[in-house]
Amino acid sequence: MPSPVLLRPLPRLLRPLRSSSGCSASAAQRLSHSVREHSRSLLQKYRSQEQYFKRKLKAAYGRFPEVSDHAVVQGRHHVYFEEGGNIYRKARGQSDQELEEVLIQSEDVVRGALQRVRLSPGERMLAATLKDPKSNMVRGLLVRLGDPPASPRVLLELSDMFSFEWASDDILLFTTMKELRCQTVHRLDLREMPLKSVPVYKEQDPEFFVEVSRTRDGTLLTLNCSSRSSSEVRLVESHMPLRCPRVVQPRLPGLVYHVEHSHRHLYILANTAPGQEYQLLRTHLSSPFMRSWVPVFTPAQGTGLKDMELCRDHCILAVRTPSGTLSLQVVPLANPTKAFALQDGTLVPMTVLHTASWGNLQEAPLLLHVYGAYGLDLSMGFSPEKQVLLEEGWVLAYCHVRGGGERGLGWHQAGRLQQKHKGVEDLVACVQHLFKLGVSCPTLAALTAHSAGAILAGALCNQHPHLLRAVTLQAPFVDVLGTMQDPTLPLTIEDRGEWGDPLADSQQRDNIASYSPLQNIKPQRYPSMLITAYEGDRRIPLPGLMEYVEKLTSAVQAHGVEWPPSIILDLQPGEDHFGPEDLDTSLNEVSRQLAFLYRELGLFCGGHRQRHK
Repeated sequence: MPSPVLLRPLPRLLRPLRSSSGCSASAAQRLSHSVREHSRSLLQKYRSQEQYFKRKLKAAYGRFPEVSDHAVVQGRHHVYFEEGGNIYRKARGQSDQELEEVLIQSEDVVRGALQRVRLSPGERMLAATLKDPKSNMVRGLLVRLGDPPASPRVLLELSDMFSFEWASDDILLFTTMKELRCQTVHRLDLREMPLKSVPVYKEQDPEFFVEVSRTRDGTLLTLNCSSRSSSEVRLVESHMPLRCPRVVQPRLPGLVYHVEHSHRHLYILANTAPGQEYQLLRTHLSSPFMRSWVPVFTPAQGTGLKDMELCRDHCILAVRTPSGTLSLQVVPLANPTKAFALQDGTLVPMTVLHTASWGNLQEAPLLLHVYGAYGLDLSMGFSPEKQVLLEEGWVLAYCHVRGGGERGLGWHQAGRLQQKHKGVEDLVACVQHLFKLGVSCPTLAALTAHSAGAILAGALCNQHPHLLRAVTLQAPFVDVLGTMQDPTLPLTIEDRGEWGDPLADSQQRDNIASYSPLQNIKPQRYPSMLITAYEGDRRIPLPGLMEYVEKLTSAVQAHGVEWPPSIILDLQPGEDHFGPEDLDTSLNEVSRQLAFLYRELGLFCGGHRQRHK
C-alpha cells in the first residue's frame, strides 16, 4: 500500500450543526427537575462499572499515545507545533531541546483548546483561534513572531473569529461567527494605526455560510459562500489584497463548486457531471465564469469524486467507485488524459469490524453507528475506546445510509428532503441483514449516534424497537418539526435545504412529521437509552430535548412491563456539541456510556455474558 496522501478538506459546504426546539422554556423548567432527578438515580447503578472502564481507557490511551496528535505547521524557517494547549517552535534542523515559546496560555492570555493556526507568508505573524471549553467562546490571537533576540508577543485579540487567512505579512482576512452564523468577511491591515478591521463582504442570504480559505500555492484567498445545495466563490489575489473580491461564477440553484489555483489557471471541482456528480474543470484566471469551464477529468458513471489536492503539476483526486472502493486518481495537469490510479482501501455501504472469526459472531455484542445527513461521511476514525471494544469481542458496524456522502452527491440527494425516510429504511435493512448473516442478535445489539444521526436512530426506535437492546445518543437532534417551524433559531433557515420548510410547504411538513423522533413516540417497549447533552449547546436547545425525554419516559411507563427499559438524560455543563475536549472529562463520558452498554446488554466487564432479566 502506498504512503497516504493527506488531502485538505474542501471549504465546508455541509456541516453537522443542529438545533432543536420543542416545548416552551417554562415547560422545560417544569419538566427538568423530575427528568434530572430520575436520570441521576438511574445513573447510580453504573458507577462501579464506570470506574472500571475509566481505568481501562486510561491504559488504552497509554498504549496508543499517538492519538493525541500534535498539530504541526511548517514555516519558512521554523517548525511550529502544539503541546498542552501551547504553541512552540524550533528552527529547521534543530533538536527538540531547542524550543522557543510562541504562545503560552496564562491568566493574561485567553485559555482554551487550540482550533486553527495560520502563518503569514513571510513568517512574521501567526494567527490562532482558541475555544474556551466552558463557554464555547472563540477568540483569535495575533502573535508578532519577530527574529531573535526578540521574542514572540501577542499583538491583538479578536472576538468571535472563525476562519482566517493571511494575504500578506500585514493583511489578514477573517470571518466572525454570531449565533452559529458566519456571514461577514473582514480585513485587518496591520500597517494602519489605530488597528481596526473593515468589512470586505457581507452575505445577504441567511441560508448561506461564509468561510475564508487559501489556495494551495498561496496565490489566492477564496471567500466561499455555501448553502445546503449551492455555492459561490469570490477571489482575492494575495498580491492585491485591497481590491474588491471578484466572483468566479454567480450562484445558481443546485450548482456546487470549489476552487483551486495553479499557474494562472483555476481548477474547479463542480457538480456538473452526469447525475450532478463532481467533475474537474479548468479555466484561465482571467475568465472565471462557468461558460469558460473546460472539463479536465470526468469520472465514469456511478463513480464519485470526494476531494482534490493540487501538487505542483498534478491534481490528486479522491475517487469512490460504484463498489465502494476508495482510490486516488492522479491527473497530470499538462496531459489530463494520462491519469492513473492508486489503490487506498475499501469502503462499502456497511463496514463491519470484528476480531473473532465470522462464524463465531452470533453471540457477539454489536455496536452500530449511523449518521446519514448533510452529505457527510460517517466518521470511522480510530480511538482507543473502539480498540477496547474490539479486543473484548464486540462487532462494530458502520451503516453508510442514504443522506450521507459515502457514494457521492447522488447518495446525499437520495436521502434528504422528501427522501429522508430512505435513510431510516437503509438503517433497518443493515441491522436485519447483519442478523441474517449470523452477526449478533437483538438482545445484544446497540446503536450509537450523534447530532443529526439521532434522527435516524430515533426513527428506528419508534418503528422497530425490537431490533435493539440499547441506544446511546450524544447531543441528539430529535425534534426536526419543531426546529424547522421556528425561523428564529440559528440554523433553521440554513437547514431548509436538508430537511425542508414546513411553514411554506404542507407536503414537506407532513413528510418531516412522519419521521421526526419526538412526534412519533408511542407506548411500546423501547430500547434503553442514554442521552448525553450539554446545557449550553446552542445547536440543541434544552426545551425540545427535555420534552423528548419526558415523552419517551411516559410512553415506556404507559406500556407497562415488569422490567422497563432505562431512559436516562446525562446532562453535562458547558456548550459542547461534539463532546468535551478535555481528556479527563471525555474519559468520564465515554466510561459512562460503556458502563451503560455493558449493563443493559447483560455483559460482565471483560465481555462475558450475564443472564438477562
